[in-house]
Amino acid sequence: NIWLYLIMSLFKNRLRQYVMLNIHVSLALVSLVLLTYHYTGFSVDWVYVVFAGLGTLVAYTYIKNVPPQASIFVAVKQVLKQSPIWIHFLGLLVLGLASFFNQAQEWALISIVMLCLGYILPGSKALPSPLRDFGAVKIIIVAFAWSGVTVLVPMLSFGHTVVDLAALFIAQTLWIIVLTIPFEIRDSSKDQLRHPTWPQKLGLLRVKILGTFLILSNIGIHFWLHLGQYQWLNQSISFVDLPYLLTMGLSFFGLIMAKPKQSFWYSAFWIEAIPIAWLVMICLL
Repeated sequence: NIWLYLIMSLFKNRLRQYVMLNIHVSLALVSLVLLTYHYTGFSVDWVYVVFAGLGTLVAYTYIKNVPPQASIFVAVKQVLKQSPIWIHFLGLLVLGLASFFNQAQEWALISIVMLCLGYILPGSKALPSPLRDFGAVKIIIVAFAWSGVTVLVPMLSFGHTVVDLAALFIAQTLWIIVLTIPFEIRDSSKDQLRHPTWPQKLGLLRVKILGTFLILSNIGIHFWLHLGQYQWLNQSISFVDLPYLLTMGLSFFGLIMAKPKQSFWYSAFWIEAIPIAWLVMICLL
């Protein structure tokens, strides 16, 4: 029993480190990128997959090390001081990989980077606080950034944006918002922001009803694409299959069961594991 306890304790500590080092969230984003390539029928751009995974790892590490209300000079100083040296090397590698993308992808990535900088750094006198201090806005910014990286940018390598790509981007954004709501519920008692978050403003029941509506909207968009048999560059786009429906079910369950006093693992591991579970189901089924 003692050996079993020691083994489980060691495993739990390593698992917590895996989460805290942002490896888990990076794998979740990589899973979504691979799912986009799978469902749209295009060949996987592995350079972009590596870029997205390492870029997420670097970005989340840097963002966590930026103190509230820090100026850009203080933020850079803290990022350089607090982040591990290997993260800086990965950051340089990410910049090198970005040179392999086309102009449309580069502009999209620049826009996402600017959005992330606005998320953590204060702006002009008209907007003296970073956007993450505005509770109702920060969840949308996170969703836009994730949808941009997982849907918009990879698809820009195959041509111009069209109606079905816009629909995929909107559907992904709505779903990412749903996955973010449990984090907002968890932090609702701790967040002291300029404006309340969705759970603080709407309450627990109403925010879960809103999240349910967003899931149904996501399903509606994908069925619209599926039944309409939309084609993009002679490739059909449809996410509707058993793994997709199971993933929406998991998302609904994760939303409904979320509560302010949740364990460390609920949002940080299980909710973020839903995209990974979706990719695993694709591989198995």
